[in-house]
Amino acid sequence: SNTITMMMSRTGYLLLLLAAPAIAAKKGGTAGPVNASSSGNVKPLQFSSAIQSYTIFDKSALTSPEYASPRRKFLPRFRTGLSAERRARDVILDEERRGLLQDDDSVSSGGSWAEASAAADEKKKKAIEKRVEAAHDAAVSGYDRRVAAKKSAAAAKAASTSQYQFVGVVNDGKGAKGKVTWYARKKPTNSKWSVRLVHVNRDAVLRDLFAKGKVDIFGKYTNEGLDKAAFAAADNGGDAVTDADENQQPGMKPLVKGNYYVKQRSWKNLWNFSPKRMFTTPSGSFWRERRISPGLYTDGTKVYESVYRYRDGKNGLKPVAKLSDFLASPGLGYEEKMKVVQRLKGGDEPDLVVEK
Repeated sequence: SNTITMMMSRTGYLLLLLAAPAIAAKKGGTAGPVNASSSGNVKPLQFSSAIQSYTIFDKSALTSPEYASPRRKFLPRFRTGLSAERRARDVILDEERRGLLQDDDSVSSGGSWAEASAAADEKKKKAIEKRVEAAHDAAVSGYDRRVAAKKSAAAAKAASTSQYQFVGVVNDGKGAKGKVTWYARKKPTNSKWSVRLVHVNRDAVLRDLFAKGKVDIFGKYTNEGLDKAAFAAADNGGDAVTDADENQQPGMKPLVKGNYYVKQRSWKNLWNFSPKRMFTTPSGSFWRERRISPGLYTDGTKVYESVYRYRDGKNGLKPVAKLSDFLASPGLGYEEKMKVVQRLKGGDEPDLVVEK
């Protein structure tokens, strides 16, 4: 029998095949191999921002017309012009009511009286519109002068504010003493903020660097063996794992610890190229995964058979039996059964690993 053992992570996830992008985005969306027996339900991807910041702007920047939004700039100016037009039309209406406006009674000799009256009305209408337009322009010009004066006053006041900017970097507990590390620098001339908090999502930064081909991520898994309950199950040949207590008993699942490190790509290290890794651990082409060795695999609870879906070029494992039933099968020799148990108990490295 071609029986090969593999290991289980601490969180109880099955480890089949290692995928570097899944490690880079461990806390985000992962892209592991497709299981042949999967129902097709896939968790949605979660994208995280690499840098999240909170900025406290200066009070002068928030109240100054110079930094106002287009809406705040347009509406007061538009309202001033409309108010001036309304006042001008009210004044003209009051003058007409009191008879202060003089009508043009001159009649041209070349046309009839009706044509002359229509021309006089059109001339009067144009004169009123011109007067209203002049009132609008005068009011808007005055508003622009007042805004310009406020800008100059605000610029003179802002020159006396703080000359430094303070940036606080929120630490994630990795090699940092405090929760926030503060930095200070001289404030640029046109800057409008003084305090900013920055939280760097290291996982998102690593994922972005990996996607751009700037770094490579390597992983090494260490088998820490079985706990006491798992040892008892191994001594009983896996009989401690039953349908009733499968969720309570650890069975024969080893505890696997993953250690990861990031290495930058550069011409100094030949972009992390390794001839040994190229010929010993190829991962396949861009669209198709390298086929895993055919045979039976176990995670300490179930026995799986390796399958390959040619349509998608993806690996998978098909569950065939429980490990306890497999060890109790008469078709497998005693020495081969004990070899599987000893590999689970002895702390051998996993053959295939996948992270979820």
